[in-house]
Amino acid sequence: MANPFKIGDRVQLEPDDHARGWSWPTFERVRLKPGDTGLITRISQEDYLYLDDDRGGFHWECFKKV
Repeated sequence: MANPFKIGDRVQLEPDDHARGWSWPTFERVRLKPGDTGLITRISQEDYLYLDDDRGGFHWECFKKV
């Protein structure tokens, strides 16, 4: 499945339980935690989303459109 999001979309980080488990130490480093929302400002390697002031780097499947 291809990334359905584009730059400028407003999204919320909502990782599933598995993603939360392996990502927990990463939340602080990327300045983004579950429930945070923002505008997509960059997409890396077609799948990894960055919000607002370059927060993020999570796979698009961890986000939902708001």
